[in-house]
Formats: sequence, C-alpha cells, structure tokens
Amino acid sequence: MAFRITTNRAVIGAFIGDVQRAADTDKEALGFIPASAYPEALRKGEITLVLKDNVQGPIYAGHIWISGVYPHARVVQLFVLPEFRGEKLSTRLLRSAIQTAEAGGYLTIKANVAADLPANQVYGHHGFEIARTRPGGRTRNRRINVRVKSLATPTLFNYRPISSLTVADMEAGPETQPLYLMDLNVFFDATRKRRTTEAAEKILAAALSSGVRLAVTTEFVKELQRTAIGKNDPVLSFAKQLPAVSGPSREEIDSLATRLSAIVFPEKARQARLSINDLSDLKHLAEAILVGAAGFVTGEHAIVRAHSALRQQHHLSVWSTEDFATFVTPEFEELSPDGEGEHDLSFKETALTEEAQSFLATHGVSATMITAFTRRDAADKRFRYVAARESTALVAFLAYRSATSPNDKARLLLVADPRHPATSTAADFLIEHAVRASVLSRPSRIELPHVGGQSAMRRSAVVNGFLASGQAEDKSLRKISIGTVITPSCWLSLRSRVESGTGLMLPETCPPFENDEQEIPIALEGKNASVSLADLETMMAPSLFFLPGRPVVVVPIRRVWAEDLVGGNQLSLLPKPEAAFRSRRVYFASVANQHNLVRGRPIIIYESGKRGGSGAAIAVARVSKAEVVPKRQAPEALLRAAVVRGAHLDNLVKGATVLAVWFDNIMRFENPVSFSRMEAFGMDDKTKLVKSHMLKFETAVQILEAGRPNAR
Repeated sequence: MAFRITTNRAVIGAFIGDVQRAADTDKEALGFIPASAYPEALRKGEITLVLKDNVQGPIYAGHIWISGVYPHARVVQLFVLPEFRGEKLSTRLLRSAIQTAEAGGYLTIKANVAADLPANQVYGHHGFEIARTRPGGRTRNRRINVRVKSLATPTLFNYRPISSLTVADMEAGPETQPLYLMDLNVFFDATRKRRTTEAAEKILAAALSSGVRLAVTTEFVKELQRTAIGKNDPVLSFAKQLPAVSGPSREEIDSLATRLSAIVFPEKARQARLSINDLSDLKHLAEAILVGAAGFVTGEHAIVRAHSALRQQHHLSVWSTEDFATFVTPEFEELSPDGEGEHDLSFKETALTEEAQSFLATHGVSATMITAFTRRDAADKRFRYVAARESTALVAFLAYRSATSPNDKARLLLVADPRHPATSTAADFLIEHAVRASVLSRPSRIELPHVGGQSAMRRSAVVNGFLASGQAEDKSLRKISIGTVITPSCWLSLRSRVESGTGLMLPETCPPFENDEQEIPIALEGKNASVSLADLETMMAPSLFFLPGRPVVVVPIRRVWAEDLVGGNQLSLLPKPEAAFRSRRVYFASVANQHNLVRGRPIIIYESGKRGGSGAAIAVARVSKAEVVPKRQAPEALLRAAVVRGAHLDNLVKGATVLAVWFDNIMRFENPVSFSRMEAFGMDDKTKLVKSHMLKFETAVQILEAGRPNAR
C-alpha cells in the first residue's frame, strides 16, 4: 500500500467531510466537536492528512489536528481508520506534526489522552510524558493523562556558546578548563599595594580554588629576574612556583612579537622606539597566542586597547586586571532569595541534601547531572542551592553553578513538581533569581539543561528570555543577559564587555530610536542576524536599550506598593502578594494614562514622598503590555500578578475601568534620584509627580546615569 502525508489545504479540502465523519465514529476518544469547527481548522492550516493512493485516486486514511496558542501546540485529534491500523500511520502523522511545530518555533506540544486508551502507548513512544492527570467527564468517570513533549525549537539565530562546557567536561576536572596567561603587571598588582591590588588578589584566589586555570609565560620569569631586587627576593621565589607554559621556540616568539608590535604599539614600532618593557610585553603576548591560550590578562593599557584586533587576527581575548576579576569572582551574597508569600510559598537558601537529591531524581534528573551540580568540597564556592516550599512540601529546587572564567557560562538546574498549583510561580521566581545572580558584576551566558516532564519550568524560562539551541539533538535552553541599561554614552564600553563576556556583537555605534519593532543587527559566532528591539531586550533581560530619542515616562508609585512592584536586595519575611515573586508584574493606573503607558515603553519608577516614601526615582522597567479592564471583573490571572487589589484598588483608581500595566525588565537604582535632582536634570512637572509624566530623552538618561540601575 502507498500512503502519503499532505498538508496541502486544497487537497485536504476535498476530504474535510471524511475527516468529520471519521471523527464522529469515535467521539469518546476524539471529543464532541461541532461540524463547523472542521472547515475553520482547515482554513487555519491545522489539519494534516494521510492518504492512500490507488487506481481510482487517493482515499482518506487518517488525520491529525494540531491547534494551540503559540508557543505551545496541542493535539486536538489523532485518528486512523480501523482498516489501516497496523501500518504505523499514527507514527507518521505524529512525526509530521512534531516537525511542523518545531519548524514553526513552538516550544511544547500537548495531548490530552484518556488513561484507558491504547493511544497512550503511541504518545509515550514519541516522548509525550505525563505532566499531570485530571478528571474526565462524569459519565465514564475517566482520568485524563495530560501528556507534554518538549520540542527542539529553532530560534531567532543559531545560538552556540563559545567554548561550551558539557557535563562530562565539568566532571573531568580543571585540566579541561580554558587556559589564561597573565603578565608581570598583574602579578605585581597582587604582591604590592596598587590601585588594582584587590582585583589581582581575586584572580589569584580563583586560580588557587581551581575556579580558573591560570599560568605565566617563560618570558614572565625572565622579566621578573631582570627587575628583581636580588637573588633572595621573596617575590621572585614565589613567582618561580607559578605554573608556566612551554613549547614555542625563541625564534617563533620573537618573530610573532615583531609582527604584533604594529598592532599594539603602532607609533613606537613605526619610529623604532620600542622600550625593553614594550618588547617584553610583546613576547608575553606572542607566547600566549602560540600556546593557544583562551585569553591574556594584562595591566598594559596598550594591549587592552588592541583587544579587538588581537581577537580578530589571532583569536586571543585580552582582559584588563579589573575586568577579568569580575569574571572569575561569583557574586552571591548580595542577593538573598529568602521570603514568604501569601500562598505559603517560601524560598530558602539550602544545601544539596538527600531530600533535594531524591526530589531531583524523582522528577527525572539523572545521577550524572546531579553529580555535575554537586560541590566537590567545602571550599567549592561555585554552587548555590535554593528550595521553594509550600508549608513543608518541596515544590521546586534550583541548583546554580556560577561562571568562573570569561569563556565559561552559568548553568542552572531547575526542577519543579508539575502537579503542584504553585509550580508556575516558583519556577518564575527561581529562574529570574538565578539570572539576576549571574549578572551581578558583568554580562553573562546561562544554560539550562533539559529535564523531561518540566514544561512549566521551560515556559517560565522562555518568558524570561531563554532560547532553544536550534539543534534537534540539543534540547537545552540558553540565554545572554546584560543586567543593566545601555545608553548612548556607555554604548562602546558595554558593547565591548558584552562581546568579551558572551561573544555577542552589537552594532558599532548606537542606532537612533525608530520604534519598538526596529531591527537591530547582531552577530554571534560569525553568524549575522537581525532582531527587533523588543525581542532583543527580552532575550537579554534584564536589559534596556535607551536609543537616542526613545520616549520615556516617569511613573509615581506609593511606598506601600513600591517594594513589591520593584523588588529589593532581600525579600521581606512578611507575607507578600504573588506578584512579588513574578518576573512580570502588574500595576493599575488611571485609564487617562494609556497614551503614555504603551507596550514597549521604558518607565522610570518614582516612589512618592507621601506617607514616608523616599520621594525619589528608584527603578527602571519596561511596559510589556497595557490593557483597559473592568475594575470589578478583572481576570484572576491578572490579579495574581498585581501588587494592588480589592479595596486598595478602589482607593487608587476612580471609575469603573482601570489600566492594567504589565512591567518587565525591572532594575533597581543603586542610588535613588531625588525629586530635586530630577528637576535639576531638566524634568518640568508642575504637578510634582502626582501622575505619570513624559520625560525628555536627555533628562531620562541623566536620571539613569545618576541612579545606576542594575539587575540586583
């Protein structure tokens, strides 16, 4: 028999009556669907047929109907005529649907299957895991298996991290880590009292704790011997104990050093004025390139200034002492997840206990992966663990491994109980918490490995800007995060840090603002792409791009709600609304503000001075959505994300309708900016910020630069 799959709507249209009649023969399995729904599904392109070819022409053999709301697809019906069963047509239809959903960028595909039906075997064979069960209709007293399959979803561009560490790499030990070389200035910074001594000490401490693989060149010791005070100089004795590379000959080093002089010291090289120290620096650099080091850490400003040319021509990353120190020093202590919500959901820092390991294993985490997220010993500071509980029950567990070198990435392991009603909130908080922890000191790359049956966690990750790898065999999610605001004045410096830390290249100059959907050219791993401004901010969240001319509005918030809306370094132990644990939060405003508070608009949040408020700008965020809703009949899903409800909402906004404003990319100011300073920067508001107020772009940038927003 010859069977073929078709998605051609014209062909399917001739068989739509067959589809309906076939489905009506098994309503118990396929559901009671009105006849009018089938032509509508055809119009939307949701039906795929399998046809049998014969002499008289093709005949209907079966179909699959896929619907859903992007990015989550749903199998409405899967049916094969009884006389054609046994030909694996269900498999062919299901595979076709999965491929179509993946090509369309869908994240998951779901099927509701009665527990007593043989179809469970088909879905189980194709990786549809039981996420939960629910009651069916009362007539047959069935249980329905809600089966979900995670898809290998293509993304906006084919994201492949640089020098990615696999689980096997992590277990193999420090010998698989990238090698970084340092010059004499860094060593002197660590052993003598200088401006960058603290940064150099952090680098050496990271090397001693195996957080980064650090070595010196043979030229390093030679130069130190030349500058040493005497044979018994303790600094020289210590330096000789440092691991050193070897391999390149003196001729190779000298030859490359000569060529590098035109890149690093162009004027001096042209005038033949290279000093002994300059020549020594060039030999350090040449040896680092010849041994294939991942990077070179230096206190020589001329080498740092030449970093772009050295990366492009010789594939070597160059780091200043201070910048490298931020990449090898994980910062955890400034962000505490402790807190409790009104639904009894609490988040506590913990250890990888037997209970936690059992929870991870129960929910599909392999022993190998658990080992990869386990501290090696008490001195291993790379890992942190957070447990989410409702009462005493463990709802979700996060293991976080910090990035410990510029070529490394942060890795998250997040598992939640898919049957628990608080799972979505717990997953959202834990993912955002880990992302913010990863960007406390610099831009970061983050990877979230795939764990089967964790569709709720995966949805939360996508909302927070995680993207699929684009490789069918790789189901992990990845993200690049900046953690601050980029303005025209800091564009070049932050662009350089983003490129050095993540490999992502932004445009060389800051483009002017056109609209939220304007295309921003980016490049990653030699591949070019164009991404809308709105998508770029979501992908790199928390982040905001203040392009020249972009409209900005300042929004006054009362103190009683400001902390829940904006968040803080530490969460209060008092009961909090569910919104305080979500990455997207809702605040209600007067409908009169709807012309200011529009989708995609950056907002500066001002805490009113009334009733003990600070009377200062305290944060920046982005409006992700704004909609007018009836005050008395606001949807429950919206209210759960809101910080103002009930009688408080009545007091806040008059009238029968309110403007529900969703905020994301929330970043607090390190330095709150007072009302008087905002006026000094050019804010002209005679109402004293009683209501929302548009700002001049230049004024908004001055407020941001004074406030220093970041992801804490």
